[in-house]
Amino acid sequence: MAVKHMACGPSWGTHAALAILASVGLGGTARDAAAVSMPPVPPPLVESEAATSAPSQDLGCSAAQYAAQTAAGPALAWPVQAAPLALDQACWISAAEAAATHSNAQSPTLVDVRPRSLQRAAPIARALQLELSDIASKRFLQQTPVLLVGTGLDSADVDQACRQLRQQGFTQLQAVQGGARSWQAAQAGAAAGGPLLQPLDAQTWIAALGQGMHWTVISASEAMQGAPQAQWPVPPEQLVAVRVDGKERDAKLVAAIARAYQDRLQRASHAGYVQALVVITDGVVSDALRAQVEAALVASTNASKAGRSASATSAAMATLPAYWLGGGWPAYAQQVAQTAAIQQTANHRLQAPCGRL
Repeated sequence: MAVKHMACGPSWGTHAALAILASVGLGGTARDAAAVSMPPVPPPLVESEAATSAPSQDLGCSAAQYAAQTAAGPALAWPVQAAPLALDQACWISAAEAAATHSNAQSPTLVDVRPRSLQRAAPIARALQLELSDIASKRFLQQTPVLLVGTGLDSADVDQACRQLRQQGFTQLQAVQGGARSWQAAQAGAAAGGPLLQPLDAQTWIAALGQGMHWTVISASEAMQGAPQAQWPVPPEQLVAVRVDGKERDAKLVAAIARAYQDRLQRASHAGYVQALVVITDGVVSDALRAQVEAALVASTNASKAGRSASATSAAMATLPAYWLGGGWPAYAQQVAQTAAIQQTANHRLQAPCGRL
């Protein structure tokens, strides 16, 4: 009588015990049990370089299967900026132009298409709150001018939606360049529209890297500068490395960031795609240091323009919006690793139960 082998886990001794019990239970003897077909004794394990990455033999069956998949998983994939996306110019209007038309008697209908969390946290006055996918079903919007207001970091999604909606009969639909930030600055004046240097978390920036925007990175992070270029989210020509040391380090850092921003602002061109800039440090910085950088950036935008500070700052916000990456390079690297771990876990195959006869 042959006994079914265990699919995973039991040792040779367990097979022998099961065979004897099965034979005796059927009326046989221990001598009969000796004739039962036994699995061969496994050969001893041989230490090898490949074995060092294999799952431990001490793991249980399910754990060993999971570990085998983890060990065979792909290397960590670092996000890379997508190629700049040429926008449909018919779909876009500057915040200043949009604000001027909104003050007319027949003002356009504002539609806030930002994520629900942002709609609740910072609602836009007199704006409908819809998702991009819901607009096509709102046929009453075909008869009126419509202004879409996004986050300013979702240009590819908004541009694609605008193209499709205009083909479906929403011929008076446009989107505000720069999103909610530019719209609110144009409505209230740049002095009341928020700081020039906006906070940006790592998860949001990783998503924005896929939106066809051309990013300039001002890196004040020694960790980022020392990392392999394969980990950089932008090509080397789009990265400005800022290195300061010695006394008065903060003052030198502020001045270096301001000079780099002014240089990129002067060279920024209207090439048909969205451009933006982000400052990356080695970690969390103080509010006081961020305030110093903000003041230096505002001063740099006025260096080449005479006139009111508000108008120059508003123009800079529209031409080259600037962000400060919260938590710096460590937070970005941690978010990349966390995202990869979640994706790898989601890709694990379901395993049959171990140890079943």
